[in-house]
Amino acid sequence: MRHTFCLILVGVAYFTGFAQTMNTFSETNDAKESLRHAQEFINNGRYKTAKKQLRHTIKIKEDFAVAHLELGRVLSELHEYEAATEAFENSFDLDNKLSRAAFFECGEAWFKLGEVEKADYYYQKYQDGKGTNYANKKKESGLELTYDERLAERLLNCEYISRLDTSWQHARPFLLEKNINTKHDEYLPTITSDGSQLVFTRQKQAGDEDIMTSEWKNDKWSKSRSFGSAINTGQNEGMAKFETHGRAFYFAGCMRSDTEGGCDIYKAVMNKGKVSEVQRVDGQLNSSDWDSQPSITCDGQLMFFSSSRDGGQGGADIWMSRLQADGEWGYPENLGPYINSPGDEEAPFISSDGQTLYFSSNGHPGQGDGDLFLARRQGGVWSLPQNLGYPINSPAKELGFYVQGDGQTAYFASARPGGAGGLDIYRIALPTNLRPDPMVHLEGFVKNGDTGEGVSTTISIGREAEKWQVKSDDDGWFFVCLPGDRGYSFQINQKGYQYLIEAEFLPAQDNAAPVQKELLLMPVAKPQFTTKPVEIKEKRIQFFFDFDSYQLNQNAVRELDKLTDFLKKETDWKVEVVGYADSKGDVDYNKILSEKRAGVIVDYLKNEGINIENVVRKEGRGSVKSKDADDTQFRRVDVILRRN
Repeated sequence: MRHTFCLILVGVAYFTGFAQTMNTFSETNDAKESLRHAQEFINNGRYKTAKKQLRHTIKIKEDFAVAHLELGRVLSELHEYEAATEAFENSFDLDNKLSRAAFFECGEAWFKLGEVEKADYYYQKYQDGKGTNYANKKKESGLELTYDERLAERLLNCEYISRLDTSWQHARPFLLEKNINTKHDEYLPTITSDGSQLVFTRQKQAGDEDIMTSEWKNDKWSKSRSFGSAINTGQNEGMAKFETHGRAFYFAGCMRSDTEGGCDIYKAVMNKGKVSEVQRVDGQLNSSDWDSQPSITCDGQLMFFSSSRDGGQGGADIWMSRLQADGEWGYPENLGPYINSPGDEEAPFISSDGQTLYFSSNGHPGQGDGDLFLARRQGGVWSLPQNLGYPINSPAKELGFYVQGDGQTAYFASARPGGAGGLDIYRIALPTNLRPDPMVHLEGFVKNGDTGEGVSTTISIGREAEKWQVKSDDDGWFFVCLPGDRGYSFQINQKGYQYLIEAEFLPAQDNAAPVQKELLLMPVAKPQFTTKPVEIKEKRIQFFFDFDSYQLNQNAVRELDKLTDFLKKETDWKVEVVGYADSKGDVDYNKILSEKRAGVIVDYLKNEGINIENVVRKEGRGSVKSKDADDTQFRRVDVILRRN
């Protein structure tokens, strides 16, 4: 799998003639010999042992500039940046002509600590030292070429940070517990709609990425565990993202028998919390290049992912593929130069509103090795990316952003100081301007009203001029994301069943399970074999009004037209009309207002030819007390239909 971040190897061998490999710390009293031992540990990636050996070296010879320099580099590898700056500066005090590259590395350590003024000072020292004859100039020529390429970017980072608004009044990022974060890299979190299961990627070493999972129990995340052999192999797997309903997730798998490129996108189907099926997605989505980090819209029709394929803006880009009528994924579209840059854009997450995209980028202006951004889509056009800013982003790398169902809580990964090691997963409360539109996750079941069996059909969901067509499966199950805090009508016109029309107010999603709704379809004729007595049938339809108004809006008129057509066909229904008002204002006034709201509904039905004798009750119940800030759902009239 494509590496999500890069480490600069800074260990430089000063004594190449030393061939013996040392496996343990040496207590030699010879400073040069101790340094040679330390260098062997560095070359073998054993930085903790190298740190111990270098401190021993300095204890033997305090003015050994090379040992201080190497200690600074080792401490940087261990992400101990504050100690690294001290070691680098000690080496400069002893010999400021030893290494030009060390000035850049010291600047990097200060940069990771967020001390951009000090970082900028050492970046400038590095820049000013170009052409100067340092002692290690020949040995570090390749290292300097790498740093020369990065210098301009770092100076821009420092300038960007110096202009940041750091007067953040909201909650700070919260580091998840040790059950999730370890000394290894943890990143790209995703959470089920109800917040009960966390899935993320862990990289223990290069070439070994696995998908991990944890459950929310007793107000904390349980000890994370591997998804097991159903998902993870000896190769790289990761970048998993749930479908909103949680019944499946998509992930990147690498070097498998059916993988076309280095990494391709796969789908894992879940059954009772366990993986029941894994397959590479069909169609043209995958390529012969690196394809990874998928995220799918709530309706399952659009897939966003990152790819290094040709035709992009440079580096890794974000692409989008559409699900075709035959169930295969179509040829991906590049999101274009507004979203993608000559750098890398990775880890897209499309929120449940289908219009707000979060992603990571090191190509747009930001604080450091990769910042988090959002872009909103309006009229099919993406806005310019907005940097999520302080304190979500930092001078370290941020990778992957996931917003929970309530739109207010987000999880992301960061390599900032203070974590457990490398990339770690954090949680934060999002400010209003960074949230997606409030949505409701609706899980519904269409059933035969007599037998309780599921019915496969099409449900028409309406709100004013907006319409959604949703299909239930063979078990009658369907799932849809809708704008929250709105009233909706539900209609089903299925052959062999009575026409169904209902309406309901749906509050915005919280972090609990999706809203449940059952739609019962009554067969046109009772089956001959049943002896079940006829039960009382009831339907409830809600009509919503503007504040302090009893005027019918366009949506209410459309729904009333459908209701009158229904009552003309089925004349044995009795009608109750009950009006309500919210808790604002005078109680007596609200009583009259609720009665007027009920009255306009009755008058409309009467004018449309409905036998008013069927209206058995009309009532205005006045104010409804509520602790909620939004009283929209109480400005309504309930029409209750009953028959024997």
